[in-house]
Amino acid sequence: MPGPLNRSAGRHWATPLSLLMLGAVVVLTGLSFTFTFVRLNRVADLSGASITGWSFSEFVRQAAEVQVLVGRGATPGQLEVPLAILQSKGQVVADEHLVDQLPAESRAALLRAVQEVQAVTPSQLAGPAGLARMETVMDVALRTYTAALQALDRQRSGIATNLRSAERALAGLGLLLAGVSATTVWLLLRNAARALAAEMERTREAEAARGELERGASALRAAQAAAQRDRDFALQLTETMGEGLIMTDAAGAFTYVNPAFAALVDRPAADLLGEAVGEAVPDLRPWPAGAASGTGRFTAEVSLRRADGQDRQVLVTAVPRAPGGVIAVLTDLTDLKRTQARLRALYDVAASPDTGELNAAHLERTLARLLQVGRDAFGGVGAYAVSEGTAWRLSHLTPPSVPDAVLSDLRRGAAQDAPHGGRLLEGRLITVPVTVGGATRGVLVFRRDPTEPAFTPADEDYLKLIGQWAGTQVERQQADALLRGSEARLKAIIASSLDAIITSDEQGVITEFNPAAEQIFAVTRAGALGQRMGELIVPPTLRDAHERGMARVQRGGPDRILGQRLELLARRSDGQDFPVELSVVRLPTDPPVFAGFLRDITERRAAEAQLRERTVQLDSVFKVSPDGFVTFGPDGRITEVNPAFQTLTGLDSAELTGLDEAELEALLLTRSEAVPLTGLGGDALQVAWPARRVLKRTTRVMEGGTGPLGRVMYFRDITPEAEVSLMKSEFLSTAAHELRTPMTSIYGFTELLLTRPLDEETTRDLLDTIYRQAGRLIVLLGELLDLARIEARDRQDFEFREQPLTPLVLGVVRAFTPPGETPRLHLNVPDGLSVRVDAAKFQQALGNVLSNAFKYSPQGGDVQLSVTGVPGGAVHVCVTDQGIGMTEDQRRRAFERFYRADTSGRIPGTGLGLSLVQEIMRCHGGEATLRSVPGQGTSITLSFPPAAPVGGAPTSTAQAGLP
Repeated sequence: MPGPLNRSAGRHWATPLSLLMLGAVVVLTGLSFTFTFVRLNRVADLSGASITGWSFSEFVRQAAEVQVLVGRGATPGQLEVPLAILQSKGQVVADEHLVDQLPAESRAALLRAVQEVQAVTPSQLAGPAGLARMETVMDVALRTYTAALQALDRQRSGIATNLRSAERALAGLGLLLAGVSATTVWLLLRNAARALAAEMERTREAEAARGELERGASALRAAQAAAQRDRDFALQLTETMGEGLIMTDAAGAFTYVNPAFAALVDRPAADLLGEAVGEAVPDLRPWPAGAASGTGRFTAEVSLRRADGQDRQVLVTAVPRAPGGVIAVLTDLTDLKRTQARLRALYDVAASPDTGELNAAHLERTLARLLQVGRDAFGGVGAYAVSEGTAWRLSHLTPPSVPDAVLSDLRRGAAQDAPHGGRLLEGRLITVPVTVGGATRGVLVFRRDPTEPAFTPADEDYLKLIGQWAGTQVERQQADALLRGSEARLKAIIASSLDAIITSDEQGVITEFNPAAEQIFAVTRAGALGQRMGELIVPPTLRDAHERGMARVQRGGPDRILGQRLELLARRSDGQDFPVELSVVRLPTDPPVFAGFLRDITERRAAEAQLRERTVQLDSVFKVSPDGFVTFGPDGRITEVNPAFQTLTGLDSAELTGLDEAELEALLLTRSEAVPLTGLGGDALQVAWPARRVLKRTTRVMEGGTGPLGRVMYFRDITPEAEVSLMKSEFLSTAAHELRTPMTSIYGFTELLLTRPLDEETTRDLLDTIYRQAGRLIVLLGELLDLARIEARDRQDFEFREQPLTPLVLGVVRAFTPPGETPRLHLNVPDGLSVRVDAAKFQQALGNVLSNAFKYSPQGGDVQLSVTGVPGGAVHVCVTDQGIGMTEDQRRRAFERFYRADTSGRIPGTGLGLSLVQEIMRCHGGEATLRSVPGQGTSITLSFPPAAPVGGAPTSTAQAGLP
């Protein structure tokens, strides 16, 4: 029984113990996993942060580059891009997670430096102040870079500590699991089912824990690989730095040297590793011990002599390392120091005490000193060349005596590149122009021997500064000369001005009174100075307004007369008021001074009044003149036309204003007719609308005191003159032709009769011809005399009486019908019509019309003569032929004197017949009218005013032949 009891008791206590141990295992496992999870999370957090310090080193490198540029005297344009890069890298550093792990003091200094860099502009970095600012930024950047490296070391230490803690926790957990598993197996062997279940549970838990361990190990390996990559990147960064970077151990030996430092000391980097700093580079012996013994940043300037004998000024910035030793950055300051020395020498010239002297002697001294400054900086030979036509003269030379070959090189360099400057002769010659106002006034030239090094871009930049300062001195000297000349001219202008110039202060007290003012106001300058303007020259009626304006100006209020040109009254010393033109300006002085420019306009007012009166007279003449006027301004465009021109041409003023002469000519041509205007000159035109007129045009230039004011075009209506001229020309042409033919026959046949004996028949025939031609001459002369007599006496020789019309018409038919042409004539003459006429003149008029009807019907055709009318009413006598007819233009001019529709000469005539007919009909109170169609014939009607009947009722007859 004891066995079973013991096994039962064992089962009773084994189960709670197993459960208790299982619970303890679970609790310990959970705690272990929690501890491991926390540690691995910390590792992940640390590996996720930026532990490379790359952004900090970039910020340090860029700050050093900007500092060097500032030290070299770079222009704002050259600093713009490097400063923008520095600002960008500063912003990256400020946003870096590693900043939060820096000490509070370093973090605050870094943020302030970044803010200062963000706020600075390229122009603020110029000069010593900009260099000091960049030195401050560089100092902060180096200190924060050191702090970042220390934070990096702390991060790496933290990662290692957490990983070791996780390893220990996992190892302890494994041991615990192994012990608990063994105990649990021994306890649960007696209960197979429960032990097996517990063992399987623990197995699953062990598998899960092993998976966690494997995942943790993988994460650790990944973190180690990332750390290695970061270290490789940091190494590449230090290898490419422009500054020297070294690391030493606690014993002061080199543990790392970047290529920049090896180049600085002119030794291979491999030779330096492991060697003591003081032994490898003796000039660096003083600082490693001091830097290593300190606890903070160490900075010192060291003169470093290289193996090739060159001396380099180096800025050493070092911080101690946690394991011992130092990390140091070495910046080569040699070029910066040289640039500072050059700038200081140039500044000494610029700040010399005699810079206030702006004369030729000072300019000569300044150029000599600038050449000496350049020679101190460059060595060799320096000169200042000026242009003399096509050659260049060396006005200054340093040293004074040099070989001719050197002088030739200097002159050739000045002539070859004077407008731009640059390096010539393989860098042994350097030039820069001295410009004033964009024009080259001289050239600075420096030359080195072939054995000396060539000029560098830095030398060229420094020479440009010297050239700029020389140009400034030349410009100042010229400006001073111009200023003195301007002051002299101003005084001469004020003294010789014809206008009064008076200046006063804010109180209205006169401070200047020029000679013209003395003459205008009859007050001497001595008597005017110090007096109040309102009391001296302002009339009493205007003094209150003047005083109020001065008071308003004193209170700072606006002055309404400033800058205005006013016409006011002023008063002379004798109390006489006279008109003046006044303009007041405020001079840019402190306190303000007011200048008044006054002109006596008494004579101008009188001249203006006379001019207005004269203008009114001319304007009246311009408007009422029967002749047309068109005025052109100086620009050649119409400014005004008078009413007569508008009436003559029918053109409106609105459509003419602004036209030039060519446009006016084109407009007039659209209203003109191309007709010959013989004897009227070449500048006459005939307008057809609104009425047919002939205009004579004359153009004259309007001269002013300062040159032509424009032109005026004058149009005169010469229509009557044109008509007379045209009639005269036509008369001469026609008369010459008509008279020449009969006179030639008469003269020739008479000469033949006088010089040769002829038979009786021939003599008779010649005499008949002479007789007929003499008759033609008598007819022509008779028509001329009749027309002249009618016009001259104006119906005084007419004998009007009431008489029957039929006998008068039939008498004309018998007298003027050509022999053998009677069958062609058809009459329609009613009886009982009577008219009040001069019988002879009427018959002459009707005879001319009837004669023309036969004469202008050379191809035959009937001629109709008809009379229409009623007793006591108007009477119309109409002759109609079927001849050649007339065109519209010929019909319109048919009644003009000496006009002939046929100009061929085949039909005889003088062109006076119809004119004579019209004059006769007008003397009767009637008129002659004409209708014609080309190729169909012409109809001429003689119309008489109403007359009382003398017989019975009218009857009509139609006859062929004579009644």
